[in-house]
Amino acid sequence: MDRNQAMTIGEAMAEGRWTEVLAQVSPNVTAHIPAVGRVEGVDGLATFLLETGAKTDDGEHFELLDTLVGQHFVALYFRITAQRSGRTPLDNLTIHLARVEDDQIAEIWFHNFDSPAVAEFWA
Repeated sequence: MDRNQAMTIGEAMAEGRWTEVLAQVSPNVTAHIPAVGRVEGVDGLATFLLETGAKTDDGEHFELLDTLVGQHFVALYFRITAQRSGRTPLDNLTIHLARVEDDQIAEIWFHNFDSPAVAEFWA
């Protein structure tokens, strides 16, 4: 995966074009998500994305801050914000580290800069 492809995926996430994003994900993807654990398969990942978005007042808002591309890994650095009734607003700096295999995202790790605040928002 080259830098342009990674940027396109990050921009699609920022614009909520999840069908485009999921088209770049291996059917057997594994996502490692703090406070959730492992999410398996593209359907599991899609379900997770829909469920988290539905918990918010008006969805999650992704701002792509930077992209790092290596031979087998891509790191997308985001600021993710969201509102949820009765909760402190989410303002989360996060890195989504993806292992790329055969030009598809095969595995993802979410790394939040303030995991306690993120966990409190989603609890």
